[in-house]
Amino acid sequence: MSRLDRAAYERSELDWNRLRRYAEKVARETRAPRRTRQVVERSERVRQVKSGPFGLFTREETYTVDVPRTETDAFWVLQSRSWHKLEHGRGNQPDEDQRAFYAYCLTVKGGLVVRLTSETEVFFKGALTFWDKKTSEQPMTADDVMLFDFEAERYYQEKGRFTIETDRDPDRKRLKHHAKGVGLSLALKRLHQS
Repeated sequence: MSRLDRAAYERSELDWNRLRRYAEKVARETRAPRRTRQVVERSERVRQVKSGPFGLFTREETYTVDVPRTETDAFWVLQSRSWHKLEHGRGNQPDEDQRAFYAYCLTVKGGLVVRLTSETEVFFKGALTFWDKKTSEQPMTADDVMLFDFEAERYYQEKGRFTIETDRDPDRKRLKHHAKGVGLSLALKRLHQS
């Protein structure tokens, strides 16, 4: 493989219109299945129960039922990256575990979005005392699109009480494609052909 010219890559223009049109086409035409998951919904129901002497009276009784169902995502994941930080507490301080998962997605309507799921867990003396999970979604930016054009930079550091591990950022020294947006275009093409 010939060496890619970084200067030519930097001079290239990101063609948003072409990428958006292609994303819409892929969303319409792909036969690739979307991810599904089992979800349990708790439902309250009411039933009539006979009571009293000889069952002469009826009363209403409320009870709960767990109803399983399958939920299908409204997107396909084109690429995912992550970030993880673990902090060991000193003395009576709790341990804290933070994670962020970045999913670069194509929606069923053809939109290009980044879904960020962040989790925080706090452990005090080994027992889980706090847990928080948030998910947000935002449109892809030019920087997000260019992540597809570079290899992921793997980073791991363990220093004192802290451990950080990530592949979230691009390795700017390891270019994979000759022009801006080609990596995303190829990811869309793989989805379209699957």
